[in-house]
Amino acid sequence: MREQIKIIGFATAVCLVCSVVLAGVSYSLRERQEANKENDIKSKVLQVFAIKGEDGAPVSGAVEIKRVFDENIKGIVLDAEGNLIEDKQVSDLSDDDINARDKETGLKKYYPLYIYTDSKTSRKLYAIHVSGKGLWSTIKGYMALEDDLSTIFGIVFYENQETPGLGAEVAKAWFQDKFKGKKWFENGKINKFRIIKPGGQLDDHTIDGITAATLTCNGVDAFLNQDFVVYNKYFVKGGLRK
Repeated sequence: MREQIKIIGFATAVCLVCSVVLAGVSYSLRERQEANKENDIKSKVLQVFAIKGEDGAPVSGAVEIKRVFDENIKGIVLDAEGNLIEDKQVSDLSDDDINARDKETGLKKYYPLYIYTDSKTSRKLYAIHVSGKGLWSTIKGYMALEDDLSTIFGIVFYENQETPGLGAEVAKAWFQDKFKGKKWFENGKINKFRIIKPGGQLDDHTIDGITAATLTCNGVDAFLNQDFVVYNKYFVKGGLRK
């Protein structure tokens, strides 16, 4: 009996020590983890804006990403009604803040918006955050718009857990390139964006989907349209849309 007590006591002590050590390590790494998360977001935004380094390659390295981002891009936060939240920073937002949808309204709590200004030409691009359910997972991405706030400059889907070779193809360049040059507006009104089965009739608001990944494409179609409506409210309220 005494031996059993000793064993239990030893095991308890080891668990306690390990817990304290792990908690300490987690706390000490928290700042670095937050910095890595922020750096990853900035790199994705630079990617959707197609911003390159002086050598023509994608911007890399934490210091360089931060420098290029801070010099050229401003981030702001909107609420679900498209109102600017002046006391909220994009760096304050958690993953749930910008991806989880309210069960009743289907809206998200916050909508980050990134504005790129070319220092040489003063040209502006706008990146909206888009996300929603595909077939198996939440698909997350950024869509960049030209300064007419209608023409799609580019899109980057940076996270998904869809079926490899099928729905997961949303993360491939060949699919994302289909969005370039497509438009949200026609005759001054939002035209529903559609992802259709390959081989269908295409127009300025339509792209071919992925073969055998209809449900994933339907999900992307749905959340792109839902998220754009919120951002467009800000474009109108803020006087950006003429």
